Amino acid sequence: MLNALARFRVAEELVAVTPKPPVTWIRGDSDVIVSDTSLFDLAQLGALGVVPGWPGVQECPPQPMIGQTRAVLDRYAETGGSYREVVLSGCGHSPHLERPAEFVAELLALAGVAPD
Repeated sequence: MLNALARFRVAEELVAVTPKPPVTWIRGDSDVIVSDTSLFDLAQLGALGVVPGWPGVQECPPQPMIGQTRAVLDRYAETGGSYREVVLSGCGHSPHLERPAEFVAELLALAGVAPD
C-alpha cells in the first residue's frame, strides 16, 4: 500500500507522524502482486521486453515494492518508530484470507491483547 500511495506523500506522512505507534507489516512470501519483481508492474514488464515502446529504466523504472516498503519502514524506525515485518511462508497476497488465525494473532499482539 505504501508503494501504491507514495505519490500522495503517505510515506513522508508516516515517517513524520507523532507519536509513533508500533507498526506490524504482515505479508506473504509468495505474493506475486506486491513484489520486487511483480508482473503487475508495467515497468517490470517493460524491462522484461514485454511492453512495446517502453521508454526504459530512466523514464519508467520498475518498482521494487518490498524494498521500497521496507525502506519507508526503516526511515520510520530511524525517526523513533518501530516496526516488525512478519513474513508468512507459502502465503500470497492476502494473508488475512489465506492465514486468518496467524493474521489475527499478529493484530492482537500489536494491540497488546492476549490470545484466548
